[in-house]
Amino acid sequence: MIGPADDFLIHQTPDPVRFVGTSDRRFYDRHFLTGHSRDGSTFFLLGMGAYPNLGVIDAFASVATRTTQYTTRASRELGTDRLDTSAVGPFTLEVIEGLRRLRFRGEPRGQTVELDLEWQAVAAPVEEPPLFSRLLGRVVEQGTRLIQTGTWNGFLTVDGSRLEVGPDTWWGARDRSWGVRSMGMEREPAGLAQARRLGRDRPPLWIWSPMQFEGRTVHFSLSEHADGRREIETVRQAPSLADGGEALELGVPEHELKFDPGTRELLGGSVSFRDVDGSRTTVALTPLHPGAYLRAGTGYGGPDPWRHGAYRGHNWVDSVSFDLTDPAVTIGIGPAHMLCRMEASTGEVGYGTFETQVYGDFPRYGLYS
Repeated sequence: MIGPADDFLIHQTPDPVRFVGTSDRRFYDRHFLTGHSRDGSTFFLLGMGAYPNLGVIDAFASVATRTTQYTTRASRELGTDRLDTSAVGPFTLEVIEGLRRLRFRGEPRGQTVELDLEWQAVAAPVEEPPLFSRLLGRVVEQGTRLIQTGTWNGFLTVDGSRLEVGPDTWWGARDRSWGVRSMGMEREPAGLAQARRLGRDRPPLWIWSPMQFEGRTVHFSLSEHADGRREIETVRQAPSLADGGEALELGVPEHELKFDPGTRELLGGSVSFRDVDGSRTTVALTPLHPGAYLRAGTGYGGPDPWRHGAYRGHNWVDSVSFDLTDPAVTIGIGPAHMLCRMEASTGEVGYGTFETQVYGDFPRYGLYS
């Protein structure tokens, strides 16, 4: 299956570019982006992913106002051209300049979300530690992920209302990842792992936050067991966009958070870390928005049946909406990406998504299943 990408000097295996280095059906290659107005009125999530071993490419745009989250999603057959990220229903993602500028468009198709937005990087990317785990000898997760912050410019139309978007007041981040992962994919048939409930000892607390300040970006990532053991504890300062180079390791992350005991959504609190000069910096978190829910029809799970990589025919597009004022709805699609104002003890003020999930029991915060 030779395609246009084979003319570029980018091969990683002896096969054509259309074929990836594993036959695992869960192999994916995905863009995920967040954006928000700094006044907290609007928060959006965008994504596009290719699933070469499933022959599918899909995309979504999900916009949360203070009362409703609207999601338009689409899917088509991948075909032979891995470079073609256009016409996924109404959506097209264009890499204008690698690691610097992207354009995400959603043309009018009678759906609830339309947009034409350009993302401009303000910091160089931060590469997270490599992902790798096995279960019963099989690779469960293996991949690469980079985090990068930037600004947005263009327009966004939500349920007929147009919003003008400009870089001074609309910020955001992107999560660019690829590899093998089950998250959001269609479930595989039950087997030994499910029957014996193997691999369920995942850390109940997860924190992921690109913190975007005026002068720098700090990425805070942590996963912690109820007894305090940690599997991930990464805090890195992004290199400047001009200089590039390696991210600075900050480290020693700590957290003092407040949760709603019913919904488990973040009410506030703080995180801290060792800063560049060796001193400890504390960042106070003030939620500005009810939240944007990753499971509100975007393919990551929840009550909606659509999952990433699912075959929906040659050209499928659909929209759904969720009432964010109804606790019964938000519990079903929770937890939320929480847009926060981030005030550091250094005097810096930033903004960004603070993704926090608490599964099962976490006695430190009074949360029990």
